[in-house]
Amino acid sequence: MQITASGYPVKFIQTHPENSQHCKRYVYKFFSPETGLLYIINADYHEHDFFAIKFYAKKDKRSDKKFSKVVNKGDVSNILVTCASVIPRLLKMYANASFGFIGSRTIDIKAQKIESYKNNQRYRLYKYHIPQLIGGVTFMHKSYENISAYILLNKNLPNLNLHEKRIKAMIIKTYPNILNI
Repeated sequence: MQITASGYPVKFIQTHPENSQHCKRYVYKFFSPETGLLYIINADYHEHDFFAIKFYAKKDKRSDKKFSKVVNKGDVSNILVTCASVIPRLLKMYANASFGFIGSRTIDIKAQKIESYKNNQRYRLYKYHIPQLIGGVTFMHKSYENISAYILLNKNLPNLNLHEKRIKAMIIKTYPNILNI
């Protein structure tokens, strides 16, 4: 299945300063007419020029499970295309940046379903669609099924293996619960 979605216009909102998990956060928003929801994209900038791209429905912003909640209104392709559209914007500011998508496990209270961290649904979507959206010219694509992570390593860097090791170590340090998977 080829992605034919064009995504939605993204509006930059603000940056948040450093906190205990990242150096800076770039916040964007967009509206999906198909779902009728406003979405927030967080591009968390970490050391080693690495951005973790995260998104959630704004209605869930106060929930500690906002990245895991099921919206069940469709429009997945347009939402993924829109989230990926921040990558070229960020590359203009950080030419050597690498990017990552970690598939939060689904927590669906209505269906009484809590998904595993390993090879979860969101990860499978990233693994399938991100290579279609972001080619292999600028990035080397890496997939980590055990933690449901998909990483785009910037090929401008001289030693990609060392860079990958540094990013993995930073992710484990920043998100220590990944070790419990």
